[in-house]
Amino acid sequence: MSYSDAPGSSSKLSSGQGQRISVPDGWKWTDADSRYGDDYRSGPKQDGDAPLGILTYLEGKKFLGGGLNMLFRPNNIVAGANTDTFPNPISPPPPQLPNNNVLEINLFQETLTFSTAIGQSIPNRGFKCQGDICLNAIMYVQTVNDVTNCKTGLSDSQCPSAIHAENGMFVHVPATDKDPVVGATINRLGSIPHGVSINLQGLEETAVVQGAPQITPRPNCTTPTRFIQSTDPPEAFPALVAANDDTARIPQNLDIFVKTGTITDEIMADPTTVLRTVNQSRNILSTLTLTMSTSDQTANVPSGGGVTNNAFLAGTAVGKSNASAASVDFTLWIETVGYAVPLPAGTTLKAGTPVTVPFEGITYTLTPPKDIVVPAGGQSIPVQVTELQYFQMVVLQFGILSWPHPTVSTLKPDAWSVDQGDAAWNGL
Repeated sequence: MSYSDAPGSSSKLSSGQGQRISVPDGWKWTDADSRYGDDYRSGPKQDGDAPLGILTYLEGKKFLGGGLNMLFRPNNIVAGANTDTFPNPISPPPPQLPNNNVLEINLFQETLTFSTAIGQSIPNRGFKCQGDICLNAIMYVQTVNDVTNCKTGLSDSQCPSAIHAENGMFVHVPATDKDPVVGATINRLGSIPHGVSINLQGLEETAVVQGAPQITPRPNCTTPTRFIQSTDPPEAFPALVAANDDTARIPQNLDIFVKTGTITDEIMADPTTVLRTVNQSRNILSTLTLTMSTSDQTANVPSGGGVTNNAFLAGTAVGKSNASAASVDFTLWIETVGYAVPLPAGTTLKAGTPVTVPFEGITYTLTPPKDIVVPAGGQSIPVQVTELQYFQMVVLQFGILSWPHPTVSTLKPDAWSVDQGDAAWNGL
């Protein structure tokens, strides 16, 4: 699947090639007063487009990859409603503890697509002493398929099952100095078809750190905790132990996954283990980290952010919700990764003529600035591309417990261009 910035469209994918994000031809957000000329302009004057900041790393790109997802969900006993069945009998039957829930573990494939900037200047009006500001944003679409293969213990199922879809925007918000007093931030505004809307915030981090990200271990971050006090005995969660194959868990028997190393006790206790393991074989040159949360305190911003659930998820009272989302925390690592991309052996690359080279999951379009004779023994070009990793923790609430719902993923761009003026051609 190749990404193309087609003429006459803000951003779109080639026809028939999956996710597409586009806006009408020539459409771009600006302040409404500007159509009357300068005599009526009341908003902030913006020369050119409002900045995207670090979102320029994502703008107009499509990323492919995958990782691991864990989800505790309710296990009910309503006649005809409980569709969870298991190869091995579970005891005691639901909704008795510990089987009032099902732990679902997914090895997944993901597509994450970003549009080009939608705003020339998206005006937010200040009140009294706070001046107006200009925002800019990119739209995104995320789709996730479960590809867990219980025969191989890998993420290579030939019968993918859709398990998540999300659309929204990443918004760059400039710093303000009156009310609120806060540095530049990034918002992630997302909608999920279960009936959840999220607004995450995070201070824009511009410091690039050399090398791979330092992904802090989060031991036992998947163990549910009480948000309602109770005199009941502490809960046990046998599904978090791989050897227990008689629990309410999907997949129930994890022997093959333990053997391949894709689902283990260590990973179930701390899914960030997956990211640290995969990074051992990646050539990460530098990292930019963005930390976001629906909690203003966690995000280090004065106010704002949050999660909204529909009526079904929220339920009618505290402790009676049907797995309502309480919070979302998200860390995105924007990484520069180096590759030695092989040039077609025994050929002559013509100046200004693009050549397509698929390599390690990325389709490269290489346009040399001069004729290059590639020897029969082969030659490579050093290319630096933008890749992503993230750790997301959603907290769901049902019963008296908060149930962790973690996701980890590593993503590559589906396509990358090396133009004539790219420094990668130096020395060839």
